[in-house]
Amino acid sequence: MTFPLAGLLRVRDAQERVAAEQLSRTSSARLQAETAEQGAVVSLAEISAQVDDAPTLLAMAAARAAGRSALSDVQALTEMRRAEEAEAKAAHVEARRELRGLERLEDAHRVESARIAQHAEQTALDEIAVVRSRREKRTA
Repeated sequence: MTFPLAGLLRVRDAQERVAAEQLSRTSSARLQAETAEQGAVVSLAEISAQVDDAPTLLAMAAARAAGRSALSDVQALTEMRRAEEAEAKAAHVEARRELRGLERLEDAHRVESARIAQHAEQTALDEIAVVRSRREKRTA
């Protein structure tokens, strides 16, 4: 006896795999954003603090302002990537939960089908034994 929800089980399995792939991609994007953020922090920290004249001071101030702006953008991107990863993780958990529910139903169906088959086999064996017993009583 086939599992009546086998088609839905295949769909849920495919959905779970897609959700896992999406989670993997968003985790990778988050890691890249965090790496970029760390690089921006290091770059900003490496701006020289030595000022020899006014043009150098202006250049250093402009570099720091640009660095802070870039860092702010990268930090916003990192937060956005973290939020995307959290959403992907929640979607994967939900897809996995739905898949596990159907897998449990399939397991229960398999157990019940085996029980029914064993019962039918035992009934047939009992019937054979009864018929054989009646034949032996008649010949005796």
